[in-house]
Amino acid sequence: MYAERETILDKELHKEKIKAAAALKSLQEKLEEEFRMEIEKKESEAEMELNKLKDLAKAELLAAITREKASQIEKLQEANLNINALCMAFYARSEEARQSHSVHKLALGALALEDALSKGLPIQKEIEALKTYMDGVDKDSLLGLVMASLPEDTLENGTDTILQLNHKFDGLKGTLRHFSLLPPGGGGILAHSLAYIASVLKVKEGDSSGDGIESVINRVESLLADGKLLEAAETLENGLKGSQAAEVVGDWVRQARNRAITEQALTLLQSYATSVSHT
Repeated sequence: MYAERETILDKELHKEKIKAAAALKSLQEKLEEEFRMEIEKKESEAEMELNKLKDLAKAELLAAITREKASQIEKLQEANLNINALCMAFYARSEEARQSHSVHKLALGALALEDALSKGLPIQKEIEALKTYMDGVDKDSLLGLVMASLPEDTLENGTDTILQLNHKFDGLKGTLRHFSLLPPGGGGILAHSLAYIASVLKVKEGDSSGDGIESVINRVESLLADGKLLEAAETLENGLKGSQAAEVVGDWVRQARNRAITEQALTLLQSYATSVSHT
């Protein structure tokens, strides 16, 4: 009987042990689940906090980078302004030096042209040099047009000097008087001989008024004395127009005009060189 009760008790104890083990296992699993969930929650919260910290750090880093870039851009802009100012100053000085050098060469070129003119020499070389110098001073200058309008004959062969023009005109006076005394149509040998003798014996008139040959000669001499070559050439040409003497003075008139045009160009060139040297 005791053995049977002991067996029953053992069975009940075994059942209780099984129940207790099951309850313990269930409790353990529940605790483990709660612990796991708590861990996951903590991990999630920690991850969220970490992400917040990362975002904050990124924002601060981005702000710092932005500030640094802004500072660098400002410094670069300031450096660029300084560099541009230095470049402009250097360019201005270089341009001033270049133009000053060109003006100096232009003045020397004008002196060379004046020297060639004073000797009646060809001026092609001097004019070509002056064109080069003018490009360094003022490419749009009126001087270029003036230089281009100079007589080709003067460039290649030169022109008579003032002394030569006066000397040649003195030599033409007898011929002019000779032709002025010829009858209309020219006449024969006798007429030419008488005209020549009369021109040699004719006393020079002092009056420059009137249309006679002596008046024309006097006006031309007066204009030559005043250095008015263009007016002298026009006076002589107009005074002899239609006469046989017109052909005789053609070369002198051309030389006088060429000389006057070239001297005017030289005067303009000298004035221009003086004006730009003071600007």
